[in-house]
Amino acid sequence: MDTFPKCSVCHNEFTLKGPVPFLLPCLHAVCEKCVTSAAGGVISCSTCQREVNLTDTSLQKNAVRQKEIFHLTVKHRPTELLCTHEDDGNQAVCWCQGCEEFLCEYCQNMHSSFKLSRNHAVHNFGDITPQNLENGTHCSIHERYPLDLFDKSCNMCICSQCRRGKHADHEVGYLDEAAEEVTQRIEQHGKDLSALLSRQQTHLQSIRQDTQLANRTQDTLRKTIEHTFRSLRSQLDQREKELLIDLECQTRDTKATLHALEASCEEHHARCTDISGYIQKCLLYASTSVLLQLETTVEGMTRTCLETPSPETHDVPEAVFNTNGLSKLKSDMSGFGNITTLTEDSEEVTPEDKQTQTNDDYLVDLEQKHKMELAKLKSNIASDNERTEQLQQLTDKLNAEANNMKLMLAEKDITCQVASETIHHLQTFLIDFPTEGCVHLLKIGVADRRMVLHCLRLKYDKDRANLQKVHINTEGHLINRKSGIRPAVKGRLMEYSGTCSTVPLPRAGCPQYWEMKSRVCLDKTLPEDLLILEVGVCQEERRDVCHCIGGRPASYSMSVVHCTTHGGICRTTWMGMTYFVGMYLPCLPDTLPNSAGASHTLHYGVAYDDAREKIVFIDVKENKVISTIDIVDSSQPLWPMFGVYNPGDVTVSMTLVVGSDINMTEEKKAMIVKALL
Repeated sequence: MDTFPKCSVCHNEFTLKGPVPFLLPCLHAVCEKCVTSAAGGVISCSTCQREVNLTDTSLQKNAVRQKEIFHLTVKHRPTELLCTHEDDGNQAVCWCQGCEEFLCEYCQNMHSSFKLSRNHAVHNFGDITPQNLENGTHCSIHERYPLDLFDKSCNMCICSQCRRGKHADHEVGYLDEAAEEVTQRIEQHGKDLSALLSRQQTHLQSIRQDTQLANRTQDTLRKTIEHTFRSLRSQLDQREKELLIDLECQTRDTKATLHALEASCEEHHARCTDISGYIQKCLLYASTSVLLQLETTVEGMTRTCLETPSPETHDVPEAVFNTNGLSKLKSDMSGFGNITTLTEDSEEVTPEDKQTQTNDDYLVDLEQKHKMELAKLKSNIASDNERTEQLQQLTDKLNAEANNMKLMLAEKDITCQVASETIHHLQTFLIDFPTEGCVHLLKIGVADRRMVLHCLRLKYDKDRANLQKVHINTEGHLINRKSGIRPAVKGRLMEYSGTCSTVPLPRAGCPQYWEMKSRVCLDKTLPEDLLILEVGVCQEERRDVCHCIGGRPASYSMSVVHCTTHGGICRTTWMGMTYFVGMYLPCLPDTLPNSAGASHTLHYGVAYDDAREKIVFIDVKENKVISTIDIVDSSQPLWPMFGVYNPGDVTVSMTLVVGSDINMTEEKKAMIVKALL
């Protein structure tokens, strides 16, 4: 069972009907009761020991914790939930997302029979997830309009009516785009903290391993010392005790140092874990508006963790037991001490101990001494051989790295030479390239004009736009709304619901590329076969034959349309074959749901290669090819076309992304090359 969050002051569990949780600057939760009863207006967080002065800090309600408590209650304590529709005391069985009420079985049946609430999203308790707890919010000033825009100047959510009022001159973007940017930044904070936690975990593991090593070293040395002194217990008992005491002191100091490092690291780890956990809760439970409010606080706490210096790399000295002189000590002990009679001549015979021994005893002692010296010499030789082997391995490794470095330098020289030759060849056939736009090399080292991608500098032709059906606003967006001014008829498109580029595509003998980013908002659920937008190319005489170019002769297009086959929004590709026949390629479902109020940003790219007679349509957001048409008639110049449709059902705003504004990644270039070859 998931743990219910607790107040960081009184440690009582939060409940759905209990005191409301508030958010502290340290991202911990405190209940409303503790906030109102804080002594001296100061709250001390028991989790991180941070004090908050309520006179200087305004606390906001913890929306993330509230949603978490709601979800945990529904998941683990559904018997506590009663019907709130009629307040009849019946056990609730489901939750209405639109009404934000708990319903019993009776109220659920009545709720589904009413016309106003028939289409509400009602979820049984077992089906409720953090995602379907989200409910759209409406403007507090214009109650009928949803908060779907974000004023970057005022840092607040607004509706479309507010946009026309006092926010008209401000920098305003779509709410979901702003929320997506904030989500990405908060996710990056989570990733930074995850990396920091990983480093801290590694550091803690290293400290614990060193502690275990210290314990193992202590055990090993104790056994060695006990074994060594067992044979000399009578003579060296006092020395053994001294060495054991020294070992205990050194081990205690080492463990104390490691314990201090471990405690410091665990404290920092716990703080980062709390913040990382709260970030996960934010990403799971927070609404878009709450995310925007929390960004500064989350970023501040994340920066505090990241800027807190990590403990310096520790270097724990390893204790060793030095037995140098042990053989000599045993030899001396074997010849030490003899029984003599104290006489006047004692002082003369005392220095010459060997005179008190027989020749046989002296030879035995001398032989034992030589054996010990020989054993020591063999040990030194073995140690020298081991060091020699290690030095040889290190030398071999350095030689191998030197050879690899030489190979890398040789490859670099070859690459530089190939690049220089490629640049020289490119300069020879790029001289006549148009000055507008930018150029990308699709394959490194291939000096072929057909491997040069020209990102065109296309423009909407405002003088040809069909102002009876569309218009181009001051920001350069193509909008599927009739112009408010009376258009001049001369030279304008009269049938096509859109516009074309100012010039046709040049016959450059190399691939040409441009992109369109469209904002689509569904005003209501779309009927079957309803066209939303269209991009493509056609010959000049086919530009204004019909309201669209899809399926017309000498035209090649990709449309976003409601599809009867899949029952949703799909992408369809058409290429005109003859005067009466157009070829329809298999459609691909899009990510835009067919429901009233749904909005999405669509980002498509078009690559045209007159040399290979191919056109490629690309979904830039999904990073994949939608379709490739490889029988393009390039005998006559082709005009880029842009269409937006059905203003009564959908709102479309199409923007050109051209020239150096295109983000041309290596992955995108590889995708274009694969589709064209």
